[in-house]
Amino acid sequence: MKKISVDHLARVEGSGGISATIDGKVVTDVKFSIYEGPRLVERLTVGKTPEEVVNIVPRICAICTISHKNAALRAMENALSIKVPTKVSFLRDLMHLGEMIESHSLHIYYLTLPDYAGFPNAIAMASKFELEVKVALEMKEFGNHIMKTASGRYIHGENPVIGGFGKFPTREELIWIKSRAIQFMPFILKTVSLFCELDYPDCPEEDTVYVCCHPGQNKYGLAGDEIMLSTGEIINKDDYKSLTNEFVVSHSYAKHSRYREKPYSVGALARVNNLGEKLKGQAGKMYKKYFNPRWRRNPLFNNAAQALEILYAFERIPKSVDKMLRLSSSRIAEYTKKEGKGTGIVEAPRGLLIHSYEISDGLVSYADIITPTAQNAEDIERYCYIAAQKLLEAGDEDKIKDRMDLVVRAYDPCISCSAHMAEVKKAPAEDWKAKLAEIKEKASPMFVGVGNRNRSDDGAGVELALELKKLGVCDVYLESELEKHKILWDYKALRPLILFDAVDFKEAPGKVTLLPLNYVIDKTRLSHKILPFISMQMRYKHLKNAYMLGIQPESIEEGTKISRPVRQAILKVLKEIKN
Repeated sequence: MKKISVDHLARVEGSGGISATIDGKVVTDVKFSIYEGPRLVERLTVGKTPEEVVNIVPRICAICTISHKNAALRAMENALSIKVPTKVSFLRDLMHLGEMIESHSLHIYYLTLPDYAGFPNAIAMASKFELEVKVALEMKEFGNHIMKTASGRYIHGENPVIGGFGKFPTREELIWIKSRAIQFMPFILKTVSLFCELDYPDCPEEDTVYVCCHPGQNKYGLAGDEIMLSTGEIINKDDYKSLTNEFVVSHSYAKHSRYREKPYSVGALARVNNLGEKLKGQAGKMYKKYFNPRWRRNPLFNNAAQALEILYAFERIPKSVDKMLRLSSSRIAEYTKKEGKGTGIVEAPRGLLIHSYEISDGLVSYADIITPTAQNAEDIERYCYIAAQKLLEAGDEDKIKDRMDLVVRAYDPCISCSAHMAEVKKAPAEDWKAKLAEIKEKASPMFVGVGNRNRSDDGAGVELALELKKLGVCDVYLESELEKHKILWDYKALRPLILFDAVDFKEAPGKVTLLPLNYVIDKTRLSHKILPFISMQMRYKHLKNAYMLGIQPESIEEGTKISRPVRQAILKVLKEIKN
């Protein structure tokens, strides 16, 4: 048994890794590990006004800030029954196109092309592709300029608001954007040819299901009210959970998704596969020239699809500007509703992005955000498995590592920023034994062990839960069992819930503390994936009766051995729970 791994993927957004486990001539497992977990943004939105929320959620990502803004706006406007004026829709579309240009140009030229040109990075590649590197940077800057003009800032702009915009660009600003887009066209056409003619390896190749927004009106587009699948199925945006079916995996700090128990793909390649025949102009001609059956089976062609979408964006910009110039600026649409549910779906550069909210008495009471990379995770693992197995059978084991790296990078994953374990700034001084006794007096608690047993002391929570199970303590679960047993959905009796975990509160190794879970969520800078999962599934009244029993770790380096002070702390906790 051996393991081939890329512990730190280069030239992707965020921190992640990919590994393949091999037994003889068989690949037994492939894992796409996202080391950085959610930022708890969904929880932060609860209790905020819709106006506040649409400015909070784009902070999830500085690359896809416009997509998150547009998805949130669409969701809120659906919930509040707001219909925006036509010019508002055109300007939102324009800033969305700017984001596509900025993100795609960065990915294909600076993150992907070095792989195929034989260079370690874009800086080194400039010796051979000086013009391409320079103009690609100008193209990215142009996309950023569009985003700033429409949204007010290069990132996290606050000019787009529910019902409209704070102000519209001037006529001169729009005309400059149009003329600049036209100037870029010769280079854009060369870009499409360059990336469509790259020699993409035929390993891996296999069919998958492609998923994207259905823009309607027989057109190519980046937003809609329905989700379309390459199988021909159509899903209403409000029924998105029937597509995503999210579940937790033990090796990653992001959930995975499957449709009918099978992986699926989102992104530029999904859009081109599902909507490519609707492309018009030069983009339509290039699609007809280069599209072939391999695009349906090989994820590496996502690079070519992104290049094609850059052309689509540059062709669409002048038309959008012309339409806006014929329309007068409109006032922000007003609303009076204070209750409602709404879902908004858009196509982020990396694929289908879903925002869904519930509003009660004028405040957000529930939020659900599903990102493209989380949906792609299963297919990333599947295609890496296919590549690894075929290379192994061909006697090319030495190529497996680089090929998996190539596959992951083709998906252009965007990995959110967080870490493995809860880290609280300072634990409040309190006698954890007395607090535990107080909780037990009220009602018999449920216990959940949280952590990663492959990272030494980070497995303390799981180890503690397993020991309690051996002792016959009732209602003890591991985090991996939560969805299976639907514990949180049935958590209606307001019984105390105590989570066990390694928590860094800057104390001596083995120090135990017992904190309200709300305190951990509010004060935590970096957190396990279990925290956002629980905060999304439990209402506030349940969270008030939930706690985190944390043990200060000595180390969370890779390995299965728990340190002596943490082991002693586990024994102390076991004794107190049994008493």
